[in-house]
Amino acid sequence: ARRFAAAGLGVSVNRFPVPGRNRSRNVIGRLEMPASCLLVLMAHTDSVPPGLGANDNASGVGVLVGLAPRLLGLSPGCDVWLVATGAEERPVTGLSYHAGAAALVKTVKREGRARDRRFALSVDMVGRGKRFYLRSPEPRVRDGVERAILAAARRAGVTVRWSRDSGAGNSDHREFELAGLGGAVLQVWKGTDPCHHEACDRPRRLQKPAMKRALRIAEEVVAGR
Repeated sequence: ARRFAAAGLGVSVNRFPVPGRNRSRNVIGRLEMPASCLLVLMAHTDSVPPGLGANDNASGVGVLVGLAPRLLGLSPGCDVWLVATGAEERPVTGLSYHAGAAALVKTVKREGRARDRRFALSVDMVGRGKRFYLRSPEPRVRDGVERAILAAARRAGVTVRWSRDSGAGNSDHREFELAGLGGAVLQVWKGTDPCHHEACDRPRRLQKPAMKRALRIAEEVVAGR
């Protein structure tokens, strides 16, 4: 919240219940433009023990924090929400859904922005490698969602390949898709990391060039040229 506020974004901390696990919160940094469309970029802040949460998902949160002070200079054609979500990890919450993203969907609807939303992009495990996967549960690439993100990656000079999710998806984008609001996730190549949810997911494994590549993609998504 402090980093979003320092970047000049409007900040709200939205708390929500997690059944059986007390409460959690989403931190939303908002850039309001003279526009009627909305882009949501989100990254979850929680991790699964014994994993230390470096790639999963301090990497994604770091990309949003790095993006925040650059937003206005990108002259986005839409309002932009950067959201650090809570309670994403279903192995910890024991829920069938990603609680933070589900609460965020309710926020989007409650504020009357569902029709304005272009898409929601989850940035999840982007701290390693030279290329990434883009995943969604759709049977094919859609104009205005996956195609727009892949085009942004090409402009950024980063290799990104789309692959259909297994089932309904395993990151925050799942809840947007199930609500009929387009979503996708940018993640590590082939969606796998040998230290996923393991104690070896430590900060020293993070690769600054990988996170810079993910940041360039996020910038191009927001710029939307």
